[in-house]
Formats: sequence, structure tokens, C-alpha cells
Amino acid sequence: MGKKKQGSLSLPRGITERHNKSGSTLVITFTYKGVLCREPLSRIEVNARGIKYAERLLGEIQNKIATGDFEYAKYFPKSKKLQIFGGVKKTKNIKAYLDEYLNICENRNLSPSTIGGYKKCMSALSGLHKMHVAELTPGVLKNWIASRTTRLKTIRNNLSFLRSALDEAVTDGLLAVNPVTLVSASRYHVVENVPDDDDYEVDPFAPAETAAIYSACRYQEWENLFRFAFNTGLRSSELCALAWDDIDFIGNTAHVQNASVAGVIKGTKTKAGTRNVELNNEALQALQAQKAITFMKSPYIFSDPKTGAPWANADAIRKKAWVPTLKKAGVRYRNPYQTRHTFATRHISQGVNLFWLAGQMGHKGPEMLFRHYGTYLAAYDGNTNIIAKGQ
Repeated sequence: MGKKKQGSLSLPRGITERHNKSGSTLVITFTYKGVLCREPLSRIEVNARGIKYAERLLGEIQNKIATGDFEYAKYFPKSKKLQIFGGVKKTKNIKAYLDEYLNICENRNLSPSTIGGYKKCMSALSGLHKMHVAELTPGVLKNWIASRTTRLKTIRNNLSFLRSALDEAVTDGLLAVNPVTLVSASRYHVVENVPDDDDYEVDPFAPAETAAIYSACRYQEWENLFRFAFNTGLRSSELCALAWDDIDFIGNTAHVQNASVAGVIKGTKTKAGTRNVELNNEALQALQAQKAITFMKSPYIFSDPKTGAPWANADAIRKKAWVPTLKKAGVRYRNPYQTRHTFATRHISQGVNLFWLAGQMGHKGPEMLFRHYGTYLAAYDGNTNIIAKGQ
């Protein structure tokens, strides 16, 4: 190791002297899992003997890091860095906790489609399976997110499943902090890879197409679901989580506050996402028809008629109901998110206030509307007053 002088002492590389009111302390510096670590040796005297000890200790730590045998808590049990690295011996890997959480979910008798979604998440996380829980740092997760070529929504679903599984490790005392809570997927996701739902090309349905879709529905529940979607602009994940308690039949509004992500009901992603959506006659018609089916049976409005259970997630709606209905209707296939785009473009054509429309769709302001629907806004510019008067 190279030597450097600090004061009257010659200190090896990676060792410094920190001065404070009570005296001086030797500090060793090393890099672990991409994180620069500085740990004080408060009980070691600052003299030639203490420096030699610090040099040997630093060398030992660096060797153990190189061989993968370093346990941070063993060397520095009171370090604040344990909030990052955890204070756990290598007793359990990530796959063990994923298996444990999946077993918990199966014992809760969740729907087969929900369990199937969790298994997909587990498969997507296979690159992390062999890693011990204490080794999963925010840095590792950042790299994992950046390496994914799937949509941001899918990555969030995977991380949601991982977070729930690792909550068990926190409960067991093996992790001080769940590392998944420290990372934002949107910050590290490579946007260019695959478009998220909001980034799909706007390709709305014509009125004749929506009518054909309603007519082709095999079940009344499907028609109710699609009619409500076209007339409210709710995302499929929000439709899955919409409850009867969210509906104000006097004020004719739906309070959107939750979404179903990988089968788990959770709050909307943003403050603007929690909103009161005004219900037109068609949306109310869909609710009245659905009321006879699920109002007395389930807290949730929309259900899978084949199972009688609430829809597990957006993918279940797409595969079980949306795809076969469009095929039967003879309507060119577009993803279910186009119901939301249809809602938006229809209102733009009617010349509505864009701030109102942004609020109905869960956006902070009209900027998102300009981003997605700029072409439609330009096309209707100058004509909206005429169209509005003719409604």
C-alpha cells in the first residue's frame, strides 16, 4: 500500500485521521457493492501500532470483499451503512422469500389469474434469485431496472411483488430497510425500450366500432365494463379496483382512488390520479345494469362472469374479455388503453375545457393532453365552437 503523511504520522492508502474535540480517530475507507464506505476505529489509538492494526484490518476487509465473504454487520455492527447493506448473515436468498410470499398468497385463496401474475413476476426476477437478501442494494436494483426491456408498468408490477416478499425479511429482522422502497423505477427505466401504456399510439375507436363492441359482448358484465370504460376514461387497473362505495349516485360521480397492480389493490400513483370522475348517462346505464349482478355480492363493481370474482388485473380483462369481443365484433384490434384515448379525443372534438378534461383523466394539467393528443387538438382548433354548439 502507498503511504501518505498526515500530521506527524505516515498513513497507508485508505486510512485517514479524523480530528475532533475529544482527540483523533483513525478512519478506514473502502468500496463495498459500489458504495464508498468510511468507518471510524474509535477504540484504536492513533499511533504507529494502531495504524498497523488499521492497515491489516483494511486488507482483511478488502480480501473478504473480493471473495464475496464480507459481512458488514460482523465488522461494524453499529454502522449506519447497515441501513443500506442489512445486518444479516447469508442464510436466505431472494428466491426463498419470493417462494414464501407466493405460498402466503396461495393460502389466501387468491384467484388463479392473480397467482399466475405473481408467478410471471417471479420469473422476471430470476436474475436476482440466488442473491442473498443482504446483498440486494438500491444500486443492484438500479442496474436491474436499467437492464429491463419491458414496459415501465411491468417493471413496477415486478418490483411491487419483490417489495411485498422482502417485507417478510424486514419482519424477520434480516433487513433493516426494504431496499425496493429506496428506488424509483421511472428514474432508471430506459424509456426508449418499450412504450408504457400512456405512450401507445393514439388510435381511438369510431362510434360505429364501439357500438359493434357492445353488441359482440358474450356477457352483460363485459358490455357494462366496456361501456363504463369508454365513457369515463378509467384505466383497466382502476376499473379492477373500483368499488361500489366509490360511486355517488346522487352527484353522479365516481371517486377514483385505487388501482389493481399485479392483483394487489393500492392507491393511485399520483395525487392527481385520485379524482372524482363525472358520470354521463351511458356510464350510469352501465352501472345500473351491473348493480343487479354484483351490488349485493361484492364490494367491487366489475367481476369476471366466468368465476364470479372481481377482475384480478388489467391483463385478465384483456385476455379473457377484450380480445375475444373485438374478434367477434370484427373490429381491428387495439389494446384496451384505447378506450381511454377514445374518451379523450371525443371530448376534445366537443371543445371541452382542457383543464376539466385533464382532471377527469387524472393529469395535473393539460400538458399531458398536448403531449398525447396534439394532432387532434390542432385538427379541431377553430371548429370546436361550432361542434360544441351543435351538441
